[in-house]
Amino acid sequence: MFNFFSSFKISRVFLLSILFLTFIIFIVVTIFSTFIFNNSRIQLVESLYLQAQSINKLIPDYDEAINFDEYADNLAIQDMNYNELRVTIIDHNWNVIGDSLVDSQDLYLLEKHSPDTRIEILEALNNTYGSTNRRSESTGLDLIYVAIQRDPNDIKQGLVRVALPFDIWGSFFNFFIYPFIVLFLLVIASSSFLSLNVEYTLRRDLDSLLKSTRKAIKGQNISELNSDDKQLSTLSNAVRQIANRLNDEVKQAIEQRTEFGTVLDSMNQGVIIFNKNYKVRFSNDIALEIFGKHQFFLKERIEVKKLQPINKLLKKLKKSSSEEIELSIKFKDEVKYFLISGSKMESTNEYIVVISDISSLRKLEDLRKNLISDISHEIKTPVAVIRAGSETLHSGSIKDPKITSKFTKSILDNSERLSEMIEDLLELEKIESGGLVIRKEKLLPYVEINKILNTIEALVVEKKLVVENLIKEDLVIKTDKESFRSIFSNLLNNAIKYSPEGSMISFKYYIDKKSKVISVKDNGYGIEKKSIHRIFERFYRSSKARAHTKGTGLGLALVKQLSTRIGCNITVQSQINRGTEFFVSFKDK
Repeated sequence: MFNFFSSFKISRVFLLSILFLTFIIFIVVTIFSTFIFNNSRIQLVESLYLQAQSINKLIPDYDEAINFDEYADNLAIQDMNYNELRVTIIDHNWNVIGDSLVDSQDLYLLEKHSPDTRIEILEALNNTYGSTNRRSESTGLDLIYVAIQRDPNDIKQGLVRVALPFDIWGSFFNFFIYPFIVLFLLVIASSSFLSLNVEYTLRRDLDSLLKSTRKAIKGQNISELNSDDKQLSTLSNAVRQIANRLNDEVKQAIEQRTEFGTVLDSMNQGVIIFNKNYKVRFSNDIALEIFGKHQFFLKERIEVKKLQPINKLLKKLKKSSSEEIELSIKFKDEVKYFLISGSKMESTNEYIVVISDISSLRKLEDLRKNLISDISHEIKTPVAVIRAGSETLHSGSIKDPKITSKFTKSILDNSERLSEMIEDLLELEKIESGGLVIRKEKLLPYVEINKILNTIEALVVEKKLVVENLIKEDLVIKTDKESFRSIFSNLLNNAIKYSPEGSMISFKYYIDKKSKVISVKDNGYGIEKKSIHRIFERFYRSSKARAHTKGTGLGLALVKQLSTRIGCNITVQSQINRGTEFFVSFKDK
């Protein structure tokens, strides 16, 4: 017997049926008890109304000399449950002049029973009678009150009010709780009795089937269910067949998913799969990295404003099998470009979007366009000068020594300019393509600067310049020697080129916690603020530089590329007509 009850478990169906029946009983009992309660109250009010009329006839007309409290006490009666009828007589000034439950000497303590404080009196003045139920402040009992006017045509006769105890909670238990409990227990007993045997047998077979199903989920072999119910036996066989097939399909799906995931993760492109409602169903890690975290979420549409072109692409894919768009997004201070290709899978009505980062290609394309444009612009002038001079000499002017000397010098100068430009371009290409071999070694900047000064001493003397090397003699830095010489040779040449005769150029040094800085300062024309951020661009020369000096516009571009290549940082400060100072910062390692 103990084993029987320990193996018996209450099913959800049984519980739901009990809950449903309980709900029905609750509704029925509520409606029935409400009806009985209201009907009982109405009957009690009508009975009190009749008693109030009878009492009114037994009370004499109002006279201040009459002791109405004795009439109230004499007319109070008790019912079968020993509930005493309360009789209250009220004059036209709303004073209580008689009450069966209050001693005559205490009547003056009662507050005025006016329409403002008593609902039943207010209703009695406007209707045949007034009624209400509340707790009496003088007796502390829950009473139901009925009040009538003694003479509807003469308010001076006052009012008569009768009341009986009315236990709301007792009524609630009598008319609702007790019937509900009785019916509920009957339902529980009958339902339990009827379902006990069926429930036990069905639960036993279902538990066996559940255990078999759990084994099947784990990939274990399951045995056939021995049950008297043919439907359960058939269901058990079906579960066993499904389990075998499911195991095979799960193994195959795992293998395919592993292969699929490996392929997607090994791609350098982002992949997002959307369902037919444009909600993200799958995304590989590359896609999340491309757009940044929290830009889109699984099982949700893309809501971020900057990615809305993807939603437009998906809408286009409803009409066509494949579409492509380009998308540019600003990340902090950098703009990235993406090629987004979408295709529709007709079999599942899903959309596959492939994101390719083409920022480097776009930058290369822009650099190529700008480079071609700059080269064409810069070469155009010397080529035009050489051509014009050659045509002039070819037309017969070569016989004039003065003209010949002038034009041949012009041709020579512009040829040298073209040669310098080509050499600088080749050097830039060598740096950018990684052809420059970096060999970092310890060197003394003071010594290297002096060597550079010796090579261009003639230019310094020609312009009557004073060059100071204020770098500490024992200062040591570690960098590529050739790159160091190229950087400061170009900076010194620029300083000489843009400095007026007789001015000063100085090399200084600064040391902080993380780097050693070497600067080149001149007292030349200076650089306009609007041009400072462009001076390291290829072929760029400010308007003053073009007006006062010759050059290719590639020197500072070479300096910038070399500095980046060897891990340095170069900055510039300049004031118009007060000079320019370049700072080259070497990391202190």
